[in-house]
Amino acid sequence: MGRHRALLDDPKVRSWWEARALRSQLSADQYLRQFGFLLEHLKLSPAEVVSLAKKNPDRLRDLLTRDAAKLKREGKLDSYISKFAEGLKSYFRFHHVSFDGFPSLSPIRGASLTNEEVPTPDELNRVLERLSLRGRVSALLMAHSGLRPGVLGSYQARAGLTLGDIPDLKLGKEPTFAEVPFVIRVPAALSKTRVSYVTFGSSQLASALLAYLAERREAGEELSPSSPVVVVLPTRGAANMRRKTDTRFDSGFLTTNGVVGEIHKALVSSVPEGKRWRVYVLRSYCSTRLLMAEAAGKMTRDLREAILGHDGGVSARYNVGKTWGAELLKEARASYKRAEPFLSTTGAPQDSTAERFAALLKVLVENEAISKKEAEVLLTGGMEELSERLKTARATVPEKRAEKAVFVGEVKALLDAGWDFVSPLNGEMAVVRAPLGLPSPGA
Repeated sequence: MGRHRALLDDPKVRSWWEARALRSQLSADQYLRQFGFLLEHLKLSPAEVVSLAKKNPDRLRDLLTRDAAKLKREGKLDSYISKFAEGLKSYFRFHHVSFDGFPSLSPIRGASLTNEEVPTPDELNRVLERLSLRGRVSALLMAHSGLRPGVLGSYQARAGLTLGDIPDLKLGKEPTFAEVPFVIRVPAALSKTRVSYVTFGSSQLASALLAYLAERREAGEELSPSSPVVVVLPTRGAANMRRKTDTRFDSGFLTTNGVVGEIHKALVSSVPEGKRWRVYVLRSYCSTRLLMAEAAGKMTRDLREAILGHDGGVSARYNVGKTWGAELLKEARASYKRAEPFLSTTGAPQDSTAERFAALLKVLVENEAISKKEAEVLLTGGMEELSERLKTARATVPEKRAEKAVFVGEVKALLDAGWDFVSPLNGEMAVVRAPLGLPSPGA
């Protein structure tokens, strides 16, 4: 908004802007930008555009029409051109200026999204691989929990989701989840509908979030219920000095643009040829995958709408639209868990199989086959990443020894006896290799 802030020196512009800001600072700044850009195109001041509207409306109509025609020749869509007039329309309404000479356009809703296609789980997984832990957590909160970017970090970083909004997260010596899928309570102030609602986090998101919190603790951050779920990165030098002079950003929350910045880059670098992905495609992913779960009988429509933070209408208002009691919360959590395989991007086993996979990693950590930090990363990457890592490690071992498939519960005893872990098999079993000196079958 800096480019057009000088307009606020005009008392009439400021009174209009402040009235808009009472409801939404973001909306007020957007309208000011639109108003400012249009005045630049028309080469008029606020007082001059009002004077034309009152004394020579035909002249103002012609100026607006010529500007719209010029933008159309430049290839701009009607939906894009019509937005330029929104600020001026709002300004006129506020000051009771009657004018009906705005250009007639035919904006097509969603015209700019013709080539946007919801990613598949494999495509989304490739995007996640390009993100830092913080970016992965943000992306999964949108793709698996359906959160809008503005929930994680609001305009001008004034608020955002906190660790206290995740009641199942226990901030002890090491953060853990009391239950997965875990509950996320979105406060009314962060909800687009201005009504608080409940959604859930998947096991994949839980693993990524725990790894991210461990990373933050190692960097010296003291975690508390008031800590942001995603935080600004530490700044140094001139960048740090600039932040200290702007108290709007002292909260530790990201701006909405800060939340989407890294994800946008990962989407652009991963999108298949001929397709287009905006950051909001992650919410579309959540909605689409839950719709598939609904079609498969894993979830009701009302619950899907509630998880996405939508106003589900009269039907939802009388059930999931009320404060959730323990019984409804339990059923909603179970329903989300049934739908979780539709959201998963890793190919990692779900339900009880996922628990076996986690148990297998725990065995490997206990026997020092991998580090605890590696296990946390592998939990977010799934069995394929674990298999690839172990395959690379085996390439340096030339000896040929017997291998066999065993149940996960047998792995610890075999490792204690000198056997080597080879790879997970299906989440329920694993492949192990005999100690040196034990003959191969048929030898």
